[in-house]
Parts: sequence; C-alpha cells; structure tokens
Amino acid sequence: MHAGVEVGETVDHIAHPGQRWRAGGVVEVDPRHGPTTEERDRQVDSGEVLAPLAGVWRSHGRPKSNPYSRAGRACIAHTRIGVVHCVIDTRLGVKSEAPDSSLAARELNFLVRLAQAAASTQRPDELLELIIRETTSAIGTDVCSLYLLTPPGLELLLTATNGLNENMVGRVTMKVGEGITGWVAESRRPAVVPDVSQEPHWKWVPGLDEDRFHSMASVPIESGPRLVGVLNVQSTDRREFNSGDIDFLRAIAAQVAGILERSELQRRTEVQLAEIRLSHDTHERFTKLSLDGAGIPSILEVIASLAGGRAALYSADGYRIRGMGESSDGMPARIQVPSIAAAREVRISAGRPPRPLDVVPVRAGSDMLGLLAVGVDDETIDAEGRLRALEHGTTVLAVELSKERAAAEVERRLRGDLVEEVLAGGLEADEAERVARQAERLGHRLPQKAWVVVLEPDDDKTEAALAARGQQDRLDGALSGLVRSRMPGALTLVRSASAVFLVPDELAADLPAVEKLANQVLAAAAPVMKPGSASVGIGNLANGVGELARSHVEARQALRLTRRAGGRGRVASYRSLG
Repeated sequence: MHAGVEVGETVDHIAHPGQRWRAGGVVEVDPRHGPTTEERDRQVDSGEVLAPLAGVWRSHGRPKSNPYSRAGRACIAHTRIGVVHCVIDTRLGVKSEAPDSSLAARELNFLVRLAQAAASTQRPDELLELIIRETTSAIGTDVCSLYLLTPPGLELLLTATNGLNENMVGRVTMKVGEGITGWVAESRRPAVVPDVSQEPHWKWVPGLDEDRFHSMASVPIESGPRLVGVLNVQSTDRREFNSGDIDFLRAIAAQVAGILERSELQRRTEVQLAEIRLSHDTHERFTKLSLDGAGIPSILEVIASLAGGRAALYSADGYRIRGMGESSDGMPARIQVPSIAAAREVRISAGRPPRPLDVVPVRAGSDMLGLLAVGVDDETIDAEGRLRALEHGTTVLAVELSKERAAAEVERRLRGDLVEEVLAGGLEADEAERVARQAERLGHRLPQKAWVVVLEPDDDKTEAALAARGQQDRLDGALSGLVRSRMPGALTLVRSASAVFLVPDELAADLPAVEKLANQVLAAAAPVMKPGSASVGIGNLANGVGELARSHVEARQALRLTRRAGGRGRVASYRSLG
C-alpha cells in the first residue's frame, strides 16, 4: 500500500470494483472534498473503485470524451472525504485530467440566478430575455433561440433570439417535423449537430440563418406530457456538444417550461377574473333595469350600447315586434330565420342593403319567446363584452317577455270572459251595467253602438293548425298591433281558432268603413294562417249592448254562407247577403 499519495503521483495498480488501491497508475485527488492532506491520503489508501467506465472520462459529473478508452480503463473512486479520478493506459502510458470547475460553476451560478429571478419577478418576458441573453455565455455558444408551439400545435414560432436577426422574431415559423427544430419537436428528443451543413434535417431560413454558425444543439421544452417548444444553441466554431451540455440545456428548458406555465396560468386567471367582473357588472346592470321596470325598449338600448350594434326583438317566425323606440333605427321589419337559430346564436344577413346580424334565441325553458337580433358594425368591438351583453340581455328579455305574456294572458282571459258574456245575450239592465263597470276596470269601454267583426279559418285543416300550442299567442300578437293603431278602444276576443272585434261606430261610421278595417284584419292574420286562409264576417250595426249578441250571430252567418258558396279569404257582411 502506498501511504502518501499526492495528486499526479504514480501507484502500481488500480483494483477492480470493491478492491483497494495498489501500486501502478496516476491518481487525482479533488482537494475540495477533504479538510487535510493526511486525511485525504489515508482515505485514498483505503478507497474502493466504485465505477469503472467504458470510454467515458468523468469530471465532477460532466462527461467528456476519453482519449484512452480504447487502450485502457477509466474509473472513479469515491472515498468518505475525497474523490479520486484516475485512468490507466496500458499501452501509451498514464495520463490524468483535472476537472473543468470554472464551467461547472458558471452553469450552476446561471441556474441559481435563473431560479431566483423566476421566484422574484412576475414578468415572464423579462425571464425569457434573461435566459436567451445568458445561456450563450453559460454554455459557451454564440446564439440561443427559443421557438414556442402555437395553437393548434402544428407550428413553432420564433419567440426570442440573441445572435440571429431579431427582426425575424414573431415572423419565422417552423412546422413540426421540419428542420432540426421541427424534428426535435416531433420526436421529443435532443439533437446534437457538429456541422449543420452535413445534417439532412437542416433547413435554411432566409433572413434568419447565417453561414458562420456551424454547430448546433437543440432540446425540447416540455411540461409533463405537453410540448411547449424547442430551445436551440449554435456556435461559430465546430463543436462536439456532449451529454453534459445537453443536460444543462434540459435544465434550462425545464425552467423555461415552468416560466411559461406560470405565465399561462396567470394569464388565464386574469382573463377569468376579468370575465367574471364583466359578467357581474353586466348582470347587475340588466337586473337593475328589470327591477326598475324600465321595459323592453330600454333593455334593448343597453344591449345595443354594450354589444356595439343596434338591437331589435323579433317573433319566432322573424317578424319584428319590438325595437329601441325608433322605427327608423335601420333594423329590418322581418328576417329569414334559419332553423338552427332556435337552438343557438347564428349570424345572418338581412335588410336592404343586406347587413350582418347576430340572432340569439330568447327562451324560457323549452318555450321560444322570440329572437334578439343585434347588428354587427364594421368597427372593432369588445367581443367579450358583446358576448356577455347577448347572454345576459336575452335572459332579462326572457323574464320581461314572460311577465308580459303572463299579464297579457290574464288580461286576455278577463277581456274574453267579458266579451263572451256580452255575446251570449240576454243581459238585463243591471247585468249590462255590471259588465260595463268590469270593462272600465280593464281599461275598456263597452260601446253603445258597435259593429261585430268575426275572423274564422276557411277550413278544418287551418282551424286545427291554428289551435296548436302557441298559435293563439301568434294570432293575438299579429292582431294586437292593428287594434292599437287602427282600432283604439275596440274590444277583442282571440279564441283558440277565431277572433271577435267589437268596433265602436266612432271608428267606422258606415259599412264601407268597417269593411276596410275587416280587410286590414284579414291582412294581419294571413301570415299566421299560412298555408291556409281565413275570412272575415261583419254583422249589422248593434244599437246597444243588448244587440251585440244578435250582430255576432249575423257575422258568423255571413261567414258560413260565404264558405258554402266557395268563398275563401273574403270579407262578407250580413247586409250584403240581402
């Protein structure tokens, strides 16, 4: 045993793994791992050969090429205090190599600073700049470039570089599988290229690549199973990047992946918070309108301001039923509604000239109450704000329309009961007075003189279609606008398959005048009756509440006789029958 071993001193023999040191060979003792020379020497004397290596010379964990791999054996011996590096060349003699501690220190210092910077800053762009700027010096190259995968994961975008043309950042893309960078992304494996001109995968990018760069190393940037991008380094000198260089690049790539993941998480969180705030503010605004009883026109105005386009409300079959209070707001009177609009938002073209409209169904459960249509302006708008305006706007409109429908249904039933009682006939004076007071409470006045006008389908098929669910509401909606504009003060009754109007003589002084109103009733009801048709009958003028029942019978008699004669879509008066 050789008791006093110094760095570079020759001993006789190196044992196999598990055996002790003997004479023969050159040894190195790393002085950083032991406090005293005597302790180091003593441990070397009793050390064990732990890792015989085939063709690899290892210096502090960083593999390097071993010039003696063919002629001898390289090994590392670990002791309790020191680390002994040795190699024997049985033919060429003995040679030892001291570790490159300066490069390892630079790499370690870089990773420490990168970890500290990642923990102390919230700006990922600054961290990426630090990585790109200092990776070149830490690993001893001339260029470092970062490519990130773009949605939907088919291309890599040059995101940062220092050493190549920075004007190409954000402009150069590489398909996955294309070039060395694309191959690394596709295979998820590192690439070491001593001479890119001899590499089949190499792809020259005009305006970016330069002839002076010869060697290249690339590693994938991964976050779990997901590919994030590729990290490249290049050097002007021909260089054999070793596994230690690749390990270092992988460590940097892992930091990049972590930075980008945190950045994406922060971005998504901020976006979600902004969406929540926007949704809350929009909801609050519409809720206040509803609670204040602002009405549908005011709600449409707010929708228009938030969505960036004019808004109107349409029936399920495309007829405009409500706007923002202006008849000249540019929204069409009718739109062609595709069947898919009943299920989700759809963009259509309507109006003259045709303009794009977003059409959104207004629903209460399974019931279609109407359609909200909002114009699409050419100017750039807040897409998220528009989406929230349409979502919350349709919800509030559904509430308002449901309230209106419920109120209208109650009023219609009360009014219908009133008209039915009058048309039943046989009212005594006190009963007629009671009915008159009831009409006043509903906002109507029983006329002393009135015409009875009756609308009925022309055939059983049309009558059955009109009796289907929702058709009565459509008929009532189609006729109510006409009553408001042309027959104010008239009492109406919309039955399951017919309608009755009590028209005061102040609105129609003679038969031609009431026939004109009857034709308007026929035109208003025609879209609801399609593909069938309806006719209108007119009774003689009633000279009191007690005569309204008689006039009603006359109007229906005129309709029966007209249909018997083959008439369809006609206006027939009892007086014209002779």
